[in-house]
Parts: sequence; C-alpha cells; structure tokens
Amino acid sequence: MAFDPQVKTNLRRYYVFERLTLEQSAERAEVSFGTARRWKREAELAGDDWEKARDVQVMAGAEIEDISKGLLAGFIIQYRTTMDELQNNEEIASTEKVQLLSSLSDSFSKMTAASKKLIPQTTEMATAMKVIELFANVVKEKKPHLLSDFLELLDEMERRVQTQFK
Repeated sequence: MAFDPQVKTNLRRYYVFERLTLEQSAERAEVSFGTARRWKREAELAGDDWEKARDVQVMAGAEIEDISKGLLAGFIIQYRTTMDELQNNEEIASTEKVQLLSSLSDSFSKMTAASKKLIPQTTEMATAMKVIELFANVVKEKKPHLLSDFLELLDEMERRVQTQFK
C-alpha cells in the first residue's frame, strides 16, 4: 500500500520530537508497527538515524539543569563503582585507601564545582563530601588506628549523604 509522504514525516515527528514509542508513533500515524519499523530502518540506512535525532532533540530541548544532572549522574555512578572497588579491595593498606579516597573526593568536588551554579543541590553535596574528606584526613593524622573503623562506617555515611541531598 502506498502512503502519502506526509505520513512518514508525521511518524518521524511523533517518534523524534514528541518522544513517543515507535508503537505509539505508528498508531498515531495510522500505520502498522511493521511499516513504522521498516521506515525507521530505511531512514537509518539512508543516513537519517532517528535514535540519534531523538537524543539530540532531548539534549537540545532539555533545560541546562537537566543536562547537568545527567552528566553528574554519570559521574556519580562511576564514583560509586570506584568507591565500592576501593572499599572491597583488601590488598590496599588502610593509609593508602584514605589517600585514594581523598583523591576520589577531590575529583568529586571538582565535578560538582563545575555544576554547582546550575544545580543548587550539588553545592550542598559537595560541601558534605569535603567535610568527609577533611574528617578522613583528621582520622589519618590523629588516630590512624581508627582508619579501618572509619572506612567501615563510610559506606553507611555515603548512603545517608546521598539520601539527604537528593
């Protein structure tokens, strides 16, 4: 069955700009899902990647705060993964863990500093992380025998900070 070219244009608009699912876009354009999928695949082969266009539209249409939150969220996921690896690695001495923790906290502070004007909550979280870093240094200098206890409690503290500043 031949379709009016406007139907394909509408399908793409619903999918890319209105961010409907392909199924919803097909229904709204009054074409079968199979046809919609085929048109999307043909467009991609012709150099019109609807997924990339959709991603660009989301980024372009997003508030700067949303973009900053997305970037910060990605960093926090990496931060959390690194933190878990650091805490679970028993081959690293406690004093070295504190130094690595301090370095990781510094990276976190720099990342949040870059976005703190855009996302007010990050300023509070950065302050909390800086306080934890300072406290880690105090424990390291004044009571190094408590480092292992400090690191053990740090995981719980991190959860509380994240809950408090969401």
